[in-house]
Amino acid sequence: MSLIDAIKEQAEGFDGVLGVSVKHLGTGEEASHNGDRLFPTASVFKVPVLVEFFRQTEAGTLSPDEVVVLREADKVPGSGVLKELSEGLRVSLRDLLSLMMMVSDNTATDLIAGRVGFDNVNKTLDELGLRRTRVVRYCREILFDLVGVNDLPLEEMTIGLFGEVSEAREYGGSWSLGVEDNDVTTPNEMNRLLEMIVDGEAAGRESCDEILGIMGKCQTGQYRIPKYLPTKKLVLQRKTGSLPGIRNDVAVVTVKETGERYVISCFTMGAEDVYGAEEAIAQVSKAVYEYLAG
Repeated sequence: MSLIDAIKEQAEGFDGVLGVSVKHLGTGEEASHNGDRLFPTASVFKVPVLVEFFRQTEAGTLSPDEVVVLREADKVPGSGVLKELSEGLRVSLRDLLSLMMMVSDNTATDLIAGRVGFDNVNKTLDELGLRRTRVVRYCREILFDLVGVNDLPLEEMTIGLFGEVSEAREYGGSWSLGVEDNDVTTPNEMNRLLEMIVDGEAAGRESCDEILGIMGKCQTGQYRIPKYLPTKKLVLQRKTGSLPGIRNDVAVVTVKETGERYVISCFTMGAEDVYGAEEAIAQVSKAVYEYLAG
């Protein structure tokens, strides 16, 4: 059975749209399923933001040691812990990066994204040849759209208002922003970005090593790519994304004993059962590992 056949076999019967891109970084063998199709990134957009942060650090335009004072207005609903902490908390950009990637903290993400700038992120993506991957929306904008409120200025999208609105309306997802006006990527482009991080091409070598180190601390989505893998034998450097109907996971997978390494990007949308989406990703991941490194 070929690699693409192994992937497609696991995609059969999934009730949504599944996109997968895989590449073995030693042999160069690769395969994709819906690899050039656009998918909402959900929190996977935090990977290009992370890359841009380190590029600006290299350029000397920002410092990881810069301190931000948390304001109530900064707090963003959804995943993370900063929204629960006291106003006035002092936190470094370095720590915000860790929270953004480890627990997918939305407040930390919006603070970092505001600091680096969407235009800069997208310019870097263009320079890297990833012209279909776009980062254009803050976490708070996406979450407010999901409860049908998208006509307010950013500063009025407070966590307090979100609580009121989400109680009165079903939190199911309007997606009125659409794929074309949202944070999007393709499995192939995200996999290419992972490869460039591994190769030290997305930023400097030292910066890319730091990016991989941060991604190695991911604590979310354990029932996706890692679920059926022998994780004690592997190094997993990942980022997940979750929204209604969407479960995503992208990773650099390294076999400790042999040094074999591959990159894998899995995206889903339109899933009636998000647990089924997680299982589809887990089964694809298992099949890919057994084919490439098992």
